[in-house]
Amino acid sequence: MQDHGGDRQVASSLPHSVKASLSLSPTGPGQVGSSGGSPTSKMGYCGGLPVEDMQSLTIASLSAADVAKQYEHIRELGKGTYGKVDLVAHRTQGTKIALKFVTKNKTKLKSFLREYSLTGSLSCSPFIIRVLDVLFETDDSYVFGQEYAPAGDLFDIIPPQVGLPEEMVKRCMQQLGLALDFIHSKNLVHRDVKPENVLLFDHECRRIKLADFGMTRRVGCRVKRVSGTIPYTAPEVCRASRAEGFLVTTSLDVWAFGVLVFCMLTGNFPWEAALPVDAFYEEFRRWQKAGCPVGTYPSQWRRFTDDALRMFQRLLAAEPEKRCGVKDVFCFIKYELVSELRRRASYRAKRGERSSSGVCTGSCTSSSSSSSSRSSHRHPEPSTPPGTSCLRPAPLKRSVLSDPLSSREESGQHQSTGRDKNKSQMVMATAIEICV
Repeated sequence: MQDHGGDRQVASSLPHSVKASLSLSPTGPGQVGSSGGSPTSKMGYCGGLPVEDMQSLTIASLSAADVAKQYEHIRELGKGTYGKVDLVAHRTQGTKIALKFVTKNKTKLKSFLREYSLTGSLSCSPFIIRVLDVLFETDDSYVFGQEYAPAGDLFDIIPPQVGLPEEMVKRCMQQLGLALDFIHSKNLVHRDVKPENVLLFDHECRRIKLADFGMTRRVGCRVKRVSGTIPYTAPEVCRASRAEGFLVTTSLDVWAFGVLVFCMLTGNFPWEAALPVDAFYEEFRRWQKAGCPVGTYPSQWRRFTDDALRMFQRLLAAEPEKRCGVKDVFCFIKYELVSELRRRASYRAKRGERSSSGVCTGSCTSSSSSSSSRSSHRHPEPSTPPGTSCLRPAPLKRSVLSDPLSSREESGQHQSTGRDKNKSQMVMATAIEICV
């Protein structure tokens, strides 16, 4: 890398795949483009293979004073293990944008540029967040700009242990399905599908966009296993060893998409980890292995219609090769997904609250509506072996995977699991991994 009066020439140090996918024509260090902060369309796979070269790319170095001179800080939108996202306004143009700060000691420049270039190359989809012509570094962070989603993220609006109205869920399913299908058509896998990475432009989910491409990789790329698991992690990844890693496939996104749909409809996680030690997952796996018999449903799945259960069977197939494509869910949107009859506690009580595995539904643990409301904001107790206790469904919490190259320990470094009233509209929750 060469230093040219505060700008660094970065192209020569990057892998060919990164060089080929990123090209900028900056209007000035750290400034928005001539469109006044609106997204550019200078990067892209959209027309086929990228043809622009990245040799002219420079990343400007700005001091804190320079940043403050160009942008008015409005508030922090989110903060996580790898950095933060701030809402700012360009001082001369008045345009509000989101500045994403990635801490330098948490990631490498080429990983930061990979995320920026991939997001830019996919921004031609109306269901994917757009990056702006804003790219610079400070003393401790790499920074890029992206469009501001004024209604926050999907996690914020899901009522705990209740879920969203079905019509809103279906709107999200359709838009996210199109986003993922577009990504997969480019032979890429997002690998971090979860409500925190779904940004909202209105509170009715009529316009949403998928964000955070820090973990996106090409199909067939072998990656190292990150520390820990989250409920959206597919079982084959949960089982993978740290040493061997695993191959990236589109079925990873399909699994996470299925878990996300469950979360939207119920306000709970279906399980904490897709591992046999998790009682809720093991109950679901045994039901699948038995052929998903009608009339016998796992504890948390009794509220769904038979059509919805068929959809989940295809999205959450234990064998990756048996999972459907994300577009296949579109044929289920026309059906009712949650049965009002099955939703009622009285119906579930008649069928028996305790399943064959000994796991109870959440309704048998709530002594009152107030205690249920309070419990929804607590981190759930770890799952115990079937038959030893009456487990409550795991309430939603923000989930972050750890970077295998991070100097921080996995525990204690993630965002609070509670729902902070003053919390962000966008959360920096990227786990950077290096393809091996």
